Amino acid sequence: MPDERSESEQARPLGDDEAEDRVPPTSPPPTEPEPLDALDLQEIAEAEAEGMTHADMGLPPEEELPEPAAKAPSASSEGGHLEETVLPSTVENYELQPGTTHTWGPLTFQVASRYLGSWITATDGENRLLVGPRHDGRLLASLDNHRLLPRLVYAGPEGTVLEALDGKPIGRNLPLRAALEVVQPLAQLVYFLERKGLALLDLEPHALQQTPQGLKLTLPPRLGRIGEPPPRVWRQGYTPPEVLAEAPLSGKSGVYLLGALWFELLTGTPLPVEGPSELLLSGIPLPGVPQALAQMLAPLEERATPKQALALLQKLSRPGEVEVLLEFGEATSVGLNPSRHYNQDAYAYRLERIQSEFGRTLLLRACVSDGMGGMAAGERASQAAVETFIAGDQPHPLDDPQAQSDWGVRLVWAANQAVLEALAGLDGGCTLSGVILWGARYTVAHVGDTRIYLWRSGQLQQLTRDHSLVAALVASQMITREEAMHHPDRNQVLRSLGNLRQPQEGYVETLEATTGQVSGTLEPGAALVLLSDGVWGEVTEAQMAEILSQAASPQAAAEALVQRALEAGAPDNAAALIIRRRI
Repeated sequence: MPDERSESEQARPLGDDEAEDRVPPTSPPPTEPEPLDALDLQEIAEAEAEGMTHADMGLPPEEELPEPAAKAPSASSEGGHLEETVLPSTVENYELQPGTTHTWGPLTFQVASRYLGSWITATDGENRLLVGPRHDGRLLASLDNHRLLPRLVYAGPEGTVLEALDGKPIGRNLPLRAALEVVQPLAQLVYFLERKGLALLDLEPHALQQTPQGLKLTLPPRLGRIGEPPPRVWRQGYTPPEVLAEAPLSGKSGVYLLGALWFELLTGTPLPVEGPSELLLSGIPLPGVPQALAQMLAPLEERATPKQALALLQKLSRPGEVEVLLEFGEATSVGLNPSRHYNQDAYAYRLERIQSEFGRTLLLRACVSDGMGGMAAGERASQAAVETFIAGDQPHPLDDPQAQSDWGVRLVWAANQAVLEALAGLDGGCTLSGVILWGARYTVAHVGDTRIYLWRSGQLQQLTRDHSLVAALVASQMITREEAMHHPDRNQVLRSLGNLRQPQEGYVETLEATTGQVSGTLEPGAALVLLSDGVWGEVTEAQMAEILSQAASPQAAAEALVQRALEAGAPDNAAALIIRRRI
């Protein structure tokens, strides 16, 4: 197609300041400029380059100005992106016309043609390059050639030079899995940038391509420093509202941009300028996607963080449900002490299938409790505790391990309140060890000296710490573990439910206390073993391991553990609850 631009426009440099709505004069400017304030002239030029209207600048309406000359089409305007103004550098020659040769620092290249936006293709011998005049590459240089970003060849006052890549642009109307394969690596980049103190402001969607090296951005994204005011930038449907409002930058800005890109990849249409609506998102017939997009495109205060957005995408990329089949074993006894007329041990479990936006998931709550107090107070306390731990609706979502662990702690404090109400002033209380299994992932919440073990590959691992006097003596090396088994004060606990009216930070221990991890995975064949001290206090861990290895089923193992406690004299109540994953 012949170039219809005027002669003066054809000679105009290809700079980063080309933008929509530029209003050049119809004739060359006078030799002697009018005596206007230089700062005003600069601000007006910058505002025009950024696409601001005359009304925005307080100037006369456009119809009162001379008719603009024909303007060359711009690749950047096709994407609705008005390039930000970059202050002029000290380098004078920016006339990068096709066929001309230029030297920037140690690099000499020959200009070939336009690429996207203000970027130009060039060659350096056999090397193919992309040149961005006046593009500031300092932030890009700090990213150590991230795998999604093009290799930086040169960054200096003249601009930025990148290695040119061969690739195929990413299509639209993609299936969910294909769209996730594009957006998920970008979410990892946004999280990486946040850890570097940077925020993603903008990227050229057409620069996102599949190359022989994998998914790549052939052009660098627009970045800013978190906490600083953003540069002025706008791309239809992509720019976060807080960036338009020039609020201090946040890592969440990149999350909004990713949500907008994901929406376009799935639907084939850009996000409307006014942003998302519930009706718009509900029109995407992919369970889980409208909910995830709503969190990624929410107002800044409610928007998902980069870490949360990455977790949302990872959940959607996994199968809807991990098949988990559980087997249970349970046994209890009042024991052989003639003075004990009540069984103050209690246990309970509740198994559910939960339907969420991420599919159906198995949810198990299980616990064991040992009551304390005269007459029926201990029995009343332990029963109230276990019933409360497994009752009530689950919070949303539990897909995050920390949320799952925190819920377990809240359930224990709810059990504590239930114990206070059940005792109604009586002297008593109870211990409680609970586990929450979400799919195959378990978390623990624990107070007292009931115990939870993990039985896996023939090994027994204690997942809870005893909050008892003898445990403290063992920890301080004042007595040995063997001496603790027969210590006269072995029944004295240091923490229990029913003696505190207000929650205390750290009082309820989680899995992190013993493993350093928020959660664990229950593998096929492994089992969670919940025991009162009436069992583990009489049966050694070696004996437990032997029983668990030889028992034909979890039920047989639970009964054998309680029976072994009875054979050892069983001076206390005994309870065992075993949860084994078959597949």
